[in-house]
Amino acid sequence: MKQKLLILNLMPNKLETEKQLNYVFKNNNENLEKTYIYLGTHHFKSIQPQSVKERYRSFKEIKFDYYDGLIVTGAPIEHIPFTEVDYWVEFKQLIEWTKKHCKKALLLCWAAQAGMYCIAKVPKRVCKEKLFGIYELTTYTTQHVLLQGMDDNICMPFSRYSTNEAKDLKPEKFNIIANSSIAGPTIIETKDRQFTFITGHPEYETQTLDQEYQRDLSKKRKIKQPVNYYTGCGNKVINTWSGYSQQLFQNWLGTL
Repeated sequence: MKQKLLILNLMPNKLETEKQLNYVFKNNNENLEKTYIYLGTHHFKSIQPQSVKERYRSFKEIKFDYYDGLIVTGAPIEHIPFTEVDYWVEFKQLIEWTKKHCKKALLLCWAAQAGMYCIAKVPKRVCKEKLFGIYELTTYTTQHVLLQGMDDNICMPFSRYSTNEAKDLKPEKFNIIANSSIAGPTIIETKDRQFTFITGHPEYETQTLDQEYQRDLSKKRKIKQPVNYYTGCGNKVINTWSGYSQQLFQNWLGTL
């Protein structure tokens, strides 16, 4: 029987994010029944192909259904206070709904920060410069189910202007599984292990950070090169993270 996976895709380029998720799930895609949704209060503000609009369902359409897992992607809105995001009320409703309708939830980047704020008012802190590049993680417990099959050199892409601090993650509410000395707590879970928060972008493909860097340069934004990303001359990229990412997603599916 296929695992039923609900995905709230908040990224502007829906097809690109779908492609990234298909990549990290490449060993499991045949066993997944994916349902993509949108929040009605933020309905396709960016231009999307007709195929996306036809396939995506609204949160209202599925709210009486039950799923094995929920994934919520990031969104490029970390500079906006949570309560000023136009779909914030509906996002909070989704988090509450998930507690009874999904066995597990996995929230990425902005969604991870937003989810922790919904559950325990964990604040996000604005960074002076963009956290942009590949950062190595320190694991707090190598025996954790999400880290099975990995070594001690886990790394992950980051691309955001905000961060969290460990002191704000109350130990009676959260477990910190992995941390970055630069990017902050990275893999976190609620005590009941229903919600997992990943504050980076493990789903990013090899060229994603380069594409973001080139986009920002073309818009004349003040941006530094992503750290620990380009190697040698010619800005060649060696993917050092996807193996860990695929294992991480596979491990999460194994908990459903």
